[in-house]
Amino acid sequence: MLCVVPQVYGTGGLILPNPHHAAHFTSSQTGFQIPLSVSVGTELSLVSVASPASGVLFTYDATLHTFVPSTTQSYGPILTERAESIGKHRIFVGATYQFFSFSSLDGIDLHHLPVVFSHASFPVPQCPSDGAQCDPSKPGYPAFEEEYITTQDVIDLKAHQITLTGTFGLTQRIDISVDVPILDVGLGITSAAHIVRGSEQQPVPSTDPLYSTTVNGYYHFFNLGDPAGSLDEVVSNSERVTGVGDVVVRVKGTALNYERARVALGLDIRTPTGDEKNFLGSGAIGVKPFIAASYAGRISPHVNLGYQYNGDSVLAGNLGTASLGKLPNQFFYSGGVDIAVARRLTLAADLLGDRLSSSARLRQSSFVDIDGVPQPGVQQTTLFQGPVNMVNISGGAKINLLRNLLLTGNVTFKANDAGLRAKVIPLGAISYSF
Repeated sequence: MLCVVPQVYGTGGLILPNPHHAAHFTSSQTGFQIPLSVSVGTELSLVSVASPASGVLFTYDATLHTFVPSTTQSYGPILTERAESIGKHRIFVGATYQFFSFSSLDGIDLHHLPVVFSHASFPVPQCPSDGAQCDPSKPGYPAFEEEYITTQDVIDLKAHQITLTGTFGLTQRIDISVDVPILDVGLGITSAAHIVRGSEQQPVPSTDPLYSTTVNGYYHFFNLGDPAGSLDEVVSNSERVTGVGDVVVRVKGTALNYERARVALGLDIRTPTGDEKNFLGSGAIGVKPFIAASYAGRISPHVNLGYQYNGDSVLAGNLGTASLGKLPNQFFYSGGVDIAVARRLTLAADLLGDRLSSSARLRQSSFVDIDGVPQPGVQQTTLFQGPVNMVNISGGAKINLLRNLLLTGNVTFKANDAGLRAKVIPLGAISYSF
C-alpha cells in the first residue's frame, strides 16, 4: 500500500511515449507520499478507542462483605481515562468499532490535491539563429524545458477498525489492559494530468540533436498517434488490505485515593505488530506514560496528560531505500465530563488534543516555472517540517442494557485542520464487566 501513490503512473513513474525523447519531469508526487505516510503512522499511534476500564465500577459493600456494582457513579468517559480501577480480580471485556474517512492533510483537501511535474533543467549553450557556432559562455534552456504537467489528484483513504479489549484488576488499585485492533484499510488515487506546452517547434537547424527528437515538432504528449492534441491523461491506482494492527498493553494504578477525588498513573506500550507497509500499523514501538485525574460522582470531571515516545519506522523513512525514520513524539491532553443523567444512562463529552514534535507536512503554493516566472492559477503542494497540533471534540452516551452490559455510542469532530484528519469519526462499542 505504500506504493499506491508514488506508482500511480506505473512502477517507472511518469513516462511519455516519445521514442526519441525521454520525459525528464520531476514532481512533488513522491514528496507528498512522505507526509501522507508519516501522518498515517502517526494517526495509527493516536487512534483513541473506548477506555478499557471505563464502565461499571465495583465498590465494597460492608454489609454483604463483597464488591458490588456502584449505583452512585457514572459509567465513566468514553475516549479518555478515569483514575479509578475496575476492582480486584474483576474483568472487563469489550469490542469497539470506528470508521475513518480521511478528508484533508494539513488543511489541503485530499480530493483536490494539486501536484505539478516540472521539467528537469539541462542548460545548453545558446546558438545564434543562423546556426553558427554555439557560445558556451551563454547557457540557456531549450524552449521545451519550459513545459510542465499539472495534475489534480483525488486520494481516497478509509479505514474500518474493530478493537477487542480485555482488562483485569490485579488489585483494588491496579489493572492491566490489552487492546487488539483489526483493521480494514483502503487507499486509492486518481490523477488527472494536463501538459502545459511552451514553444514546441524550434527554428533551428534540423541537425541540432536537441531539436531532432520530436514527433511532428512535439516533445511531450500522451498518445504517440496524436502528438499535437494528446495533452490529457487520467490514471488511477488502489489497494485494500485487512489485518491485525498494533497491539497495545496498558498498566494503570490509582496513586492517590481520596473519598471522591483520585489520581492514577499509567503506561501504554504499543507493539509494532501491524504491517506498516500496508498501513495496518505504525511500524514503530511506542511508549506512553500518562496521568489521569477524576472526581467520582454522578457528575464526574476528568483530565488526562501524557507523552508518547515513538521509535523508527519505514513510514517516516525513505521508501526508495527502505530506510527508517523517526516517527514524531506526541504530547497529548484531554479534559471533559461524564454525567449520570439516569440510572442506566451516562453522557460524556471531551476535548482531545495531540501536539506532535517536528514532522513532515504539506502546504499549498503557487507554481514557478523554470525561468522563475509564477504561473497564475497554478497551485502545487510543497513539503516542509513543523510541529502539528491536532484538536478534536467528542460526545457520546453509555446505556446499561442488562446487568453490567453497556452499549456505547460516540462521535468525534475535528476542531482544526492540522495533520491527517477525518471530519467525523463515529464509534460504537459494547462491553461487559464481571
